[in-house]
Amino acid sequence: MKAKALLPWLLGAALCTQAFILAQENTTPPPSQATYTVQRGDTLYSIARRFGTTVEVLVTLNGLNPPTLSVGQVLRLRSEEAKAAEPTAQPTPKPDEPSALEYDPNHPLMPAILKYLGLVYKYGANSDSTLDCSAFVQRVYADIGVRLPRTSREQYAALPEVTGELRQGDLIFFSFGGKEIDHVGIYLGRGVFAHANSYASRVVIEGLSTPYYQKTYRGARRPDLAQALAR
Repeated sequence: MKAKALLPWLLGAALCTQAFILAQENTTPPPSQATYTVQRGDTLYSIARRFGTTVEVLVTLNGLNPPTLSVGQVLRLRSEEAKAAEPTAQPTPKPDEPSALEYDPNHPLMPAILKYLGLVYKYGANSDSTLDCSAFVQRVYADIGVRLPRTSREQYAALPEVTGELRQGDLIFFSFGGKEIDHVGIYLGRGVFAHANSYASRVVIEGLSTPYYQKTYRGARRPDLAQALAR
């Protein structure tokens, strides 16, 4: 199937699954405990999924270098900042409602995103076979001639803030483990985005309006696409 025909189908599939995701998140909210003792058969992926966090957060909080586990190991699940902020949580920015005209199937990013769709996720990786969230974003933009910093925090700090409606190609940022930026994706339009997802262990397209992403959304940044769009 050609790229231009495949992407609209993927966008539709992402939107159609949002009701199912919403039902799951409303009925089985992640536990709020602060630590977890590693059991036999546990992996970073399974623990992150169980407690509503990410592999990146677990690795950072626990100083896992290399990112390996041992039975009986006690992992921190939330930062002290995140725990302290819970009783007086402040409102965070919410992405604007999608409009019907914001998706362009001929956008130069689309072939690059399809190129990496389904690629295996691995924390800290940046190769043709495995990558993490910020490496995915960096590589997609590199494919159209735009250079971006390597990590999500660097990308968030280096690019201009989006203050109005989201546009196709904007980078959207999340904080899964507390106040710090620790995840990034690419907004595609129609309320969906592409990202390297540690839960799914691959690059996927998902809906931005699910409660989990709404809760952890921290804003958007806009790379300079002028030269790429002029080609």
